Order: sequence, then structure tokens, then C-alpha cells
Amino acid sequence: MMSVLTRLIGYAAIGGALAGAATAGVLEETPAVPSGNDIWLHEILYDTRDDASRVARFRYVMPLIRQGVEFADIEEDFFHLCIGVAVPYLATEGETVDQVIISMADRKTEFGVMDTLATQFFEAFTVKDGTCIWEGF
Repeated sequence: MMSVLTRLIGYAAIGGALAGAATAGVLEETPAVPSGNDIWLHEILYDTRDDASRVARFRYVMPLIRQGVEFADIEEDFFHLCIGVAVPYLATEGETVDQVIISMADRKTEFGVMDTLATQFFEAFTVKDGTCIWEGF
């Protein structure tokens, strides 16, 4: 059985509202990344797995992926978003998770629904002592 979503924070496309003024300094809707490509935050999902481990999914959209951006071109962006955005945001929100999954897609997609037109890249990190440890999925 799929794990139960315990919390969903949805963000609209560019121009959408952030979840409160307290997070504005930590969570930018359009953060700068090492690749220099434009991205925007689609949503953050929390879920608890059957083994009681907690996961935070930071889902981003990078439209340039549909124009041929390869994983190797944006590989550094994933760690940057984990350590520079996810970890500080989780601390600000008082959220404790075991894993952070950063995803980037060429378009907005619905979580858990197959979209054969979308190209998506993922990286998973264990969160320990305020840092991100790459899991190499």
C-alpha cells in the first residue's frame, strides 16, 4: 500500500504565494542554482512510509529540460537545493525528515500520476546532522 501523504504544501507557478512571511528568506520560489537555469518550486510534499520514516519531496520545474538539458548539466543543482533550500526550510518549519528527494521536471506534473510527456530527474539525500548525504539512486 502506498504511504499516506501527511502534508501537502502547494505552490503556484511564478508569482504564487509562499507559505508565510517567516519562510520568505529561506524558501525562494525561484532559487538560483549552480547551472544558472531558471527553475521554480512546484510543491513540497511530506509523507510517512510504512516503516515510519519521513520524506520531504521538493518538486521543481525547469522548463529547459524539454530543450535538451541533461542530468549531468544540472547534477550540482540537486545537492545545492538540498543543503541550501530544503535543510534550512525544514529547520525553520520544525520538520524532521529522514530523507529529502529533490526532483526537477520539464513541466508541472501531478505527483504519483504517470505523465509520458514529462522528463523528470530525481536525487535522494539522507538528512543527518543538518547536512545532505547523497543516496545515489
